[in-house]
Amino acid sequence: MLNKSILYRYYTDPSGSFWQCNAKAIGSGSKGADSSLQEQFNKDLTLQEAETIAVSILKQVMEETVTPNNVDIAKVAQAYHLYTPQEVDAVISRL
Repeated sequence: MLNKSILYRYYTDPSGSFWQCNAKAIGSGSKGADSSLQEQFNKDLTLQEAETIAVSILKQVMEETVTPNNVDIAKVAQAYHLYTPQEVDAVISRL
């Protein structure tokens, strides 16, 4: 379980303004994705649950099939970790 005392996420728009948020979708298809994120997000999600929700929403809004070749997942905690294609594939296979 994630440590709730350090769960701070920020969204920055192109003008440089920023807002604190729990979950945020940006880019193409972000309206539908953002709505789904707001419905499904809760502060008690495990990392694995959050990964699955995020990739599931990507699958809904992307026109092409979700694969390790067109999806990147990164974890930012005490250290930054960009998932390998095999790790991304493991998340996708949970859908």
